Amino acid sequence: MAKIFKFIKYFLLTVFTIILISILYLFISNKIFIGGKDSEFTDYLKNNHTVIDKTIDGKLFDDHFYNSQVILLGEIHGFADNQKLDLDFLKFLNQKAGVKYYIAEMDSTYSHKLNLFLHGNTKDQNLLKEVVLAVKKRIPQQSSKELMDKWNTIYDYNQTLTDSLKISVLGIDTDFNDNSRKISRDSAMIINFKNTVKKLNIEHEKFYGLFGFYHVLQHGVKKSEKPFAERLKNSGFKTSSIVSYPLDSEMYLPKNPQFPTPDNEKIDWINADGPFMLVKGINNFKDSAKPNSVTLFKLNANNSPYQHADQLISIKSRMFGESFTPQENTHTLDYFQYVVITKNSKALTPIQ
Repeated sequence: MAKIFKFIKYFLLTVFTIILISILYLFISNKIFIGGKDSEFTDYLKNNHTVIDKTIDGKLFDDHFYNSQVILLGEIHGFADNQKLDLDFLKFLNQKAGVKYYIAEMDSTYSHKLNLFLHGNTKDQNLLKEVVLAVKKRIPQQSSKELMDKWNTIYDYNQTLTDSLKISVLGIDTDFNDNSRKISRDSAMIINFKNTVKKLNIEHEKFYGLFGFYHVLQHGVKKSEKPFAERLKNSGFKTSSIVSYPLDSEMYLPKNPQFPTPDNEKIDWINADGPFMLVKGINNFKDSAKPNSVTLFKLNANNSPYQHADQLISIKSRMFGESFTPQENTHTLDYFQYVVITKNSKALTPIQ
């Protein structure tokens, strides 16, 4: 019996030691990958950021940004502040640059229904809810109360605009109900976008939209795959990309058989500084991004260190989602030009 207890003791001690070493390895390797604060970057960021508080002041945007025909915001799905940010950008670009076409990560069937809602005489909540619930088929983490609130606010905003500036939605994604993809989603997106622009004779208009992070990258991380934004540039559309990263925030993660999800479907371990998503260079933003804030950073100002760095595009995923390694001889600005840090964002709220 004594030998059995001794065996159990050493077995448990061994298991505990392995777990402890694994945790230490994870912690140390995370710190090494993300890196510490670098004064070259922190000094630059201090002079090239602005807090977004309900409205965007536009002081960080240059001629390249305003001359862009397509402006894209890329998010990691599930964070509530990104829906507010999307609304802020849409209103700002509508007022500042006359942008009235919102390109969406949804198919044309549901964008048509969304336009019926936006241009209807009354707020048809049943129609809007049908669209929001349909989003769950493609982007489960985006189908939410906050998504409904955003489109209700856009409806109200549209009522204040002249007909020539009212916002309409162009759905360029593949059919929500068709899972048999003969080509990649990004290939379908550029084909659908170009066909829609030609059909509506709006080749000289400007466009804005919110998409998942990968779709707004202006350079692929794999030679065989090209994101939507890269395909836009290759097709002659001047494009600016903005990406949003969360810190100290909660994500909405719907229940699914692949990953453990709490009963409230909220998790706080998918932030840009770990432990399960790691973004190289994210620590440089922590001094400028204050608690409970949404902060916009310009990465492509004169003498920007991001011209020669691979920070923010070197990403390691330890649980789900993709890891990214920039292609050889490419740098941060080859992929996007602005970044937003959402600090202490709440998770999106599922609708029933």
